[in-house]
Amino acid sequence: MPPHGPGPARRRRVARVAAALALGVAAAALVSASAAALAAASLPSALAAGLGPVAAQGPGPRGGRVPALRLPVRGPVVRGFEAPAGSYGAGHRGVDLGAPPGSPVGAPAAGRVVFAGAVAGAGWASVEVAPGVVVTVGPLAPVVVARGGVLDALAPVGRLAPGHGGALHLGLRVDGVYVDPLPYLPGRGPPRLAPLPAPGGR
Repeated sequence: MPPHGPGPARRRRVARVAAALALGVAAAALVSASAAALAAASLPSALAAGLGPVAAQGPGPRGGRVPALRLPVRGPVVRGFEAPAGSYGAGHRGVDLGAPPGSPVGAPAAGRVVFAGAVAGAGWASVEVAPGVVVTVGPLAPVVVARGGVLDALAPVGRLAPGHGGALHLGLRVDGVYVDPLPYLPGRGPPRLAPLPAPGGR
């Protein structure tokens, strides 16, 4: 009758497999710990200080480069910014400000005119207000500025032309990328919640 339980040779094989598994687990843990330490060492000190995760990309388009903008016409925002899905994707690359046709249009900020002319039959003007920062307004009829001209904030650039739903379009590009101009228009940024008073009026 054969003896009960595994023989000595089988027990040795099982022991070797268990030892190899344990060694593999320990090695994986060591590699994981080393990778984590390397990643932590490469992050900015703000992360180590407990200020939360740091974005992989560089600073956002604001970065102190975009000056405060002035309303080029008097009127409410009738359509907001809608970021396009891609370079040629659908979206609304700016904001529309409601105003009657013929309303005077001023430069949203001081700068140099980099474009003044017709696009698809309507007049437009673009002003570089900081290095790599360009604001565009239109449609205009007529356009009263020329490329290369230097303007003060709210200097006349033309009058609002009909054909854009009774609104002036204001666009903002930073390094060629369209961004929402509202945060740069004082008093026209996104709404903020005001704190409620504590119960009992305290």
